[in-house]
Amino acid sequence: MNKKSMRIWIATSFIYITIFCVVCGAFIYKQSEKLFYEKAAQLIAVGANANDDIEQDLVSALKNKNEIDINNGKKILNQYGYIESSNFIFNTNQGFSNVLKVILILIVAIFSYFAVSLVVSNIIKKKRIDSLAKYLYDINEGDYTMQIKSKEDEFSILEDELYKTVMMLRESREKERVEKENLCNNLADISHQLKTPITSMALMIELLESSNIEGDEALYIGSISAQIERLNYLVSSLLILSKIDADSIQLEYKPINVYELICVAVEPLCLMIEKKKQQLFIKDNSDIFFNGDFHWTSEAILNIVKNCYEHTPDCGVISIDYKQDPLCTQIIIEDNGKGFDKKDIPHLFTRFYKGANSSKNSVGIGLALSMSIIKKQNGEIIALNKETGGAKFIIKFYRN
Repeated sequence: MNKKSMRIWIATSFIYITIFCVVCGAFIYKQSEKLFYEKAAQLIAVGANANDDIEQDLVSALKNKNEIDINNGKKILNQYGYIESSNFIFNTNQGFSNVLKVILILIVAIFSYFAVSLVVSNIIKKKRIDSLAKYLYDINEGDYTMQIKSKEDEFSILEDELYKTVMMLRESREKERVEKENLCNNLADISHQLKTPITSMALMIELLESSNIEGDEALYIGSISAQIERLNYLVSSLLILSKIDADSIQLEYKPINVYELICVAVEPLCLMIEKKKQQLFIKDNSDIFFNGDFHWTSEAILNIVKNCYEHTPDCGVISIDYKQDPLCTQIIIEDNGKGFDKKDIPHLFTRFYKGANSSKNSVGIGLALSMSIIKKQNGEIIALNKETGGAKFIIKFYRN
């Protein structure tokens, strides 16, 4: 309710209350005046009938106040049971019952007016709120036609501001979408341009490795080969992240068997795990399914298991468990390595962040990539340290 409506409401209330008080006061005054006149006339008539000589004395007593006569009269009334506080003096029940009826009628009328006004006001407000809600829904659906009202009300300013805000947000979102698409396209172009020299260098390194080169030269070639592989992984990861940010990756939601998903995800790491004599335990249960994108989810799990592999010592243990409840499907990945430094835990999924226990070849992008893929599928990932030592990742895919 705006200030203008509030002023009208207060003024109307004041007028009705004033009228109510004036009418009640005038009615009571008139009833009392009439009642007094009738009783005075009755007493004079009775006295005059009993004795003609006291008629003038009785009329004079009405004009002049005499305390002695008043007190003597009260004593006479008391003898007949008419005391000052009695409700039956002069038989006033009928007169005041009429007054009471009028007062009750006025009270009901006033409260009815305010009740009806309040209900009508609420109905009008509800209709306007529903209209604004539909207005916002239409805007979100792409109908940006501005509503034109023939009559301004207290919601008109809000409606105009909502329209301006929604249009600004739409323009900002559209601009941001275009910028992300441009960035994604630019990164894709850069990635393709980089892949050509990277592939050429990789081929040349393979030729050098196949030749009979020994000593420091062989070590240099091995180091260059590792850096080329790292550079190739970085370029591919950045391209994937840019596509996710630009929302240009179309996920294919299908029922996924969790056991099959994990087996496919860890397959590229099996040889490296065997080389470090590590043990990989996967829970064997083919009855758990959830809806998601098989390819991208396996990519996310691969990066997490790779992180555990890098931080688990030789002959260490990596275990993967999973379970399902009415709320979500969980995949738990654990290792028995050093775990995380406490100050690193809040930043583990930040791009290019390298923790205290990171390997020297880490680029700090694998966990960030996994986080982006999982969040895009209505999921979340949590990293923490186990009480017995080692790292623990909990992946949750919530049901839609």
